[in-house]
Amino acid sequence: MSDRTFTTYPFGLTSNEKTLNGLVCGDFQATDSIYRIALISGLSGKINSKKAHEEALNVFLKASEELSFIAADLSGTNASLAEFPYPANDGYFFDKTCPESRYLWRWITMEAPDIVLELNPGSPRSIKCYTGDSNDGSLLSALASGRGQTPGPIPGIRLTCPAETVGKEVEAVIDKMRSDSPRPSDARYELDRRSERSPLDTARILGTIYGYKLDEPVNYVQGVAISGRMRLSKLDADYPDPADSIVKLVEFLTTEAGFAGNDKTGPNLAAMCWAEELLESTGGEIWKHLLLKAANTYSQFKNGTAPYPCHPDFGCEDMFFISAMCGRAYKITGDEQYLNTYSNFLLEASIQQNDGLFWHCRSTPYFWGRGNGFAALAFAEGLTYMPEQHSSRDQLIAMHAHHLDGLSKLQQPSGMWTQLLDFPGTYQEMSATCMIGYAMARGIRKGWLDQRFVSVLEKAWEGVNRRISNQGGLVDVCTGTGFQESREDYIYRAAEYGYDDRGGSMAIWFATEMERLQRSTSNR
Repeated sequence: MSDRTFTTYPFGLTSNEKTLNGLVCGDFQATDSIYRIALISGLSGKINSKKAHEEALNVFLKASEELSFIAADLSGTNASLAEFPYPANDGYFFDKTCPESRYLWRWITMEAPDIVLELNPGSPRSIKCYTGDSNDGSLLSALASGRGQTPGPIPGIRLTCPAETVGKEVEAVIDKMRSDSPRPSDARYELDRRSERSPLDTARILGTIYGYKLDEPVNYVQGVAISGRMRLSKLDADYPDPADSIVKLVEFLTTEAGFAGNDKTGPNLAAMCWAEELLESTGGEIWKHLLLKAANTYSQFKNGTAPYPCHPDFGCEDMFFISAMCGRAYKITGDEQYLNTYSNFLLEASIQQNDGLFWHCRSTPYFWGRGNGFAALAFAEGLTYMPEQHSSRDQLIAMHAHHLDGLSKLQQPSGMWTQLLDFPGTYQEMSATCMIGYAMARGIRKGWLDQRFVSVLEKAWEGVNRRISNQGGLVDVCTGTGFQESREDYIYRAAEYGYDDRGGSMAIWFATEMERLQRSTSNR
């Protein structure tokens, strides 16, 4: 048996919320020239294919190291995955009829093997190859066609044979693959190409797609991307200075009527996070006035209570909104009232648990992925503007590092974090990963985080970079989510695929911060 390492981890959930487990060989994502196979058994969900699957796995484990694999046995799920029409174009991941089909599809396409081998114990013996769209509605046909939510086509083989001959049959299939001089799948080629992009390359893609609108009522999901375009222009001499066009886009907020219609909530206020960058770029005092007007919306408050317009239950979102706006206000005024406003909020929220993770809010005891992304982002933003001698700084750094240590333990092999952090079968969520990655990159660059987070950050960037297409399309950004009443409400929140303002905003911040970190490291 090969001495290569492999890991078993949940890649999805069944309709009764049990985990779907996959096995991945340790060198599957290596850059070496290896051939990658996905072994999938038990698609009927009813026929027990465990023994046949194990026989096939033994063959894979003994195979040469020129071959690597992922594998999953779906028998026993009681889901008719073989009968489900592929590809599913919607229902990610809120369809309760057959969520297994969505999770399986996403796992295979984002792991991007060079070929999928479907093992079907039974008679009569047959081998069917899929190299294009046969329109038979099967998983292998859809994967080979490149239709639906996928980075590209992945060919497949369906092997039907008696269980007692599986080992010999799989050996023969592998030998035939070798003799045919196999090539990477188009999906693998596409993801490898994305992985080769630098953070600046990826930021340029995002900077041509996101940050060009600010719909009313204004919201951070678009405002952060506007800030991202400003940051990109400071890093890329070839990127046109967006200041003039952004001024035209946002100047309606400088009127009394324009601001009054957009100052009711934290998301409205954080939509103006670019005001500091416009002030720096243009020198226009009007942007200083706008920023302070937004920050001053946060009311004075007694210790232990949340200032208006924060939610009284101290939500993770408000941690980011108040830190981003009051931190910037402190930067341009030096008024410590702003420092105290956001530092007190972070210290008094009391939603961080012993393992370092944050509940969504005091009355919502769920470890939502993006909620923890907001918390990580809040501390990164707050510490950016806080003087080193501030009395709360050391405590905030300790809380932040404890949080990131807890998150590091829950990172998936892909580099991503999940929709519910303590339920890893839930989908791998992009915005949370961008926010956590941004916080790590900022902290390492600024010096309040040490080198133990570097490898975690690099994996996060790899996972995110692979999930951004050249057209700015994204993979699995949780839709807008308030405080939910149950764990199930988080499990079944829709995941957006393609264009998404929320994910695009956080991705361009992450990409530009990674570029800054890489430049600062190379200059040391």
